[in-house]
Amino acid sequence: MASANDAVFLRRNNQVQDAIDGQNLKQALQLIEKRIKKGEDGRFLKAWRAHVLFRHADETHHKRGIAETLDLCRAEPPTTDLNTLDILFKTLQKVDEQGDIRAGLWDKASKAKPQDLEIQLRWFNTAFEDNDFKSAQKAAMSLQKNFPKERKYYFWAIFLSHLLATDSRSSEMDRKLFGTLAYRMISKAAADVPADPAQLLSSPRAIQTLEELYLFVKILESQDRSDEVVKVLSSENLGIGSRIVQNDTTFLGLKAVNLGVSKQWEEALSFVKSTFTIPDDEEKQKSVLEMDSWEIWNLLIEATRHLTSPGVTAEALEIPERFVALHPKSRNAALARLDLIRCGIDKGEMSTDDLLVSCRKYLDCHKHKPYAFTDIRRVLADNKDGMAEMVQYLENDQSNLATTINALKLNYCLNISGSDGTISKENVDEFVTRCMKLYGNAIGGHELQQNSSDNSKTESRPSDDLCILAVMSLLQLNSLTETQPRVPDTSLVRAAGILVRLLDDSPHNYQALLLLVRIQFLLGAGSLAMTSFSKLSVKQMQYESVAHNLFTRLATIHPHAAPPTSDVAELKDFDPQAALVQALNFFRLSDANTQRFRGRGLEFGTYVNVEELIELRRRLLNSLCRRMYALDVRRAQRIVGGDPMTRYDDLVRESSPSVDTRKYDAFMDCEFIGKPQFEVRMRQGPLPRDNWLASARITDQLFSVLKGIAIQRPLTPETDLPDLSALSLSEAENDQTEVEKEATTIHKQLLRVATFMAGSKVTSSEQADAALGQVEQWLDEKKIYLTLGDNDNSQFITASSVFLQTGTPIAPTWRFLHAVFTLLETLKALSQLVGLASRKSSKTVKLPKERLERVSALTLEVFEMVRSNTRSLKRRLSESGVLTSLIDLVFQGEPSAPYEKELQTVLEGTLDMSSVEVFCGSLMESWEDALDGVMAVKI
Repeated sequence: MASANDAVFLRRNNQVQDAIDGQNLKQALQLIEKRIKKGEDGRFLKAWRAHVLFRHADETHHKRGIAETLDLCRAEPPTTDLNTLDILFKTLQKVDEQGDIRAGLWDKASKAKPQDLEIQLRWFNTAFEDNDFKSAQKAAMSLQKNFPKERKYYFWAIFLSHLLATDSRSSEMDRKLFGTLAYRMISKAAADVPADPAQLLSSPRAIQTLEELYLFVKILESQDRSDEVVKVLSSENLGIGSRIVQNDTTFLGLKAVNLGVSKQWEEALSFVKSTFTIPDDEEKQKSVLEMDSWEIWNLLIEATRHLTSPGVTAEALEIPERFVALHPKSRNAALARLDLIRCGIDKGEMSTDDLLVSCRKYLDCHKHKPYAFTDIRRVLADNKDGMAEMVQYLENDQSNLATTINALKLNYCLNISGSDGTISKENVDEFVTRCMKLYGNAIGGHELQQNSSDNSKTESRPSDDLCILAVMSLLQLNSLTETQPRVPDTSLVRAAGILVRLLDDSPHNYQALLLLVRIQFLLGAGSLAMTSFSKLSVKQMQYESVAHNLFTRLATIHPHAAPPTSDVAELKDFDPQAALVQALNFFRLSDANTQRFRGRGLEFGTYVNVEELIELRRRLLNSLCRRMYALDVRRAQRIVGGDPMTRYDDLVRESSPSVDTRKYDAFMDCEFIGKPQFEVRMRQGPLPRDNWLASARITDQLFSVLKGIAIQRPLTPETDLPDLSALSLSEAENDQTEVEKEATTIHKQLLRVATFMAGSKVTSSEQADAALGQVEQWLDEKKIYLTLGDNDNSQFITASSVFLQTGTPIAPTWRFLHAVFTLLETLKALSQLVGLASRKSSKTVKLPKERLERVSALTLEVFEMVRSNTRSLKRRLSESGVLTSLIDLVFQGEPSAPYEKELQTVLEGTLDMSSVEVFCGSLMESWEDALDGVMAVKI
């Protein structure tokens, strides 16, 4: 039971903490000073007082807090009280350039009390959680020295040494030093493994688990010691057959990989032979089948490719032949056989006919599997004659729908994607007709009966691929530009109509939903795209790898919240800012989660998993997506209003190298080898990368400087005033649309003017006037581009709208909205800048009055012209017959180039008229919402 003194001490501490929690730092300081004067003159209260002073807004108190904290850290004898150490460390964490003192605080405490395990562990844990791996390594070395009976501390020291050796932030000297240390310590642990497995537990620092052995392998691999990995995994004590490994398939794969890296081709061939030797005993045969790993088969292929001795190809081919005879369904063995024949062709020992015979054998066993197309395409590569033969071979076999779908995928790859010239409309219509006719038969026949008991329609079906193939084929009819193929907007409407039908039958088909999101976004239907995206139920890491499909350029295409619909449940499903904040919350929470999980992993000895978590945290911290989302949520707020998002100030200024882990493999890809993936055709502009980030930072900084001028806050060079000499972007990286490039040019000029107004001496008055002159010229050009002619059209509308028939624009595409919202953001910046420069009582540096008046007038003129262009489209969209034309477009094709009659008949029999009508109506509503969003923006 606690003593009365302990209770009093705790009560007094609670009073101080309550004052701190209530932000009443003055009261907290008074309470501490009162206790010190009454005789509680220990380091704990002094450290707490220093911390409260440090947190004080007053600069004098703040600096005094730092000074007192540093004095306590240097005091002798060293502080060993844990509560005091925690407070000192908490303060030092927020003081820049005090890393050495922060680490030395715990180092001195541990040396003062080397047998105090709690101090030693707190040192290690605080350093590890703070990502100070050098201090954590030192703590681990102290732990393993002072507590030698606890074996995990020895491996912690090894692991932290390995982390430092592979950390890009470590100096070259540290990488060598800690790499050598990790190697020597783990080699000693390997050498201590006794020959007799029964004595293993009597060697406390010997490798005893798979995780420890895996760490050994990772250390060797990181130091390019692949030949040593092979020796270790071939040894009696730690080899594949040892008591520790027991033929674990992970280590079989590791040995295979390292045999290849070390180029031990003869040994590789022997290893694969011995691994896949088929025993007579049926029970033992099952264990061989469990070793069916592609790493091992790939080693066989690489060894065969590099070995030059006669007959090696035939010798190698016997291995997969025997394996396939025992296990005909093995995809890995079948693929290995195909690749070995390709090796034989390269060596002149075999012919293409041998490969085609083997391809037919492969298809005989795997033609009903979805992966069969991908495998055959890879193996045949650019062999069009061979691919045509496989198409014919599959088309002659109509035994099941999956086989037919594989035939159609090969047909698409060869004759549509792989076409040498322009793809004829007749070929596309014929292909779409086949796909949709088969789909209609499938959903009305056997496949529907199979799923009749499942009223929830939760699973995708094989026949779904038929609709996606039809859509991909329709979207091949495009107009090419120098930088990116552009799919006609009318093709997008037709494709969306087919996908809507597919999603009526299979509402959870991920590929179809993701493709529909892209199509709706390209059509400028941002609210529809957000609704479709919500059905993907994106979770956790998908905000890093998948969510970019919606969020890329979201702020300049659909920045405003749309009216919620009956099938949308959450704010994030119709409000872009809420969606982007949710994504950014994932990154914030993931940082805490990876910290927690890696701590647990270290405790359980899963060292390689912990290393992967550390790398994951690094990737997420420097994620390109994370920065892109932060910049765009602030852009959306600037355009349409809302939460100012100041919590992302530091993140949007971050300019260190970013990490790009965006994925696109959720899209079906049946393109011919060497052609761009299908999803490339469906992007809303080039992929944003570092240039885009730098450009968006320039824009964000422009508004930050303008805000600082508005509130007459002194601007600091470190955070507010950019280095204007560093504003140039790389011309080699094409990651911006033409609209973004143009806006960046103007924003750089405006930033020069704004910094001049803020008092920066970097820009002269002549340079500021010249920058405004460039802006004025740009505004004049925009007036011409936006001027409406007699037919109520402008150059802008003609270049960026959906046309249902020649000369009649009826709706905005993403290009229209992207250009408009980007322009409106620039006009907002101009309006703010002119307003600030024109303030009579302002202390800002003055700009030429005449120039300001012209720029101000032009800004308002261009703004009104944006609105008149938007109103023109709204009138077109509201005209009678638009809905009927959209429906006809889906069923019949464009009026100037209608579908073949057979295709029209098939679509009328397959698609549901009411569903298409609802979709076209919702598309029109989404366009209306987009145009209303433009009209709602004020400057």
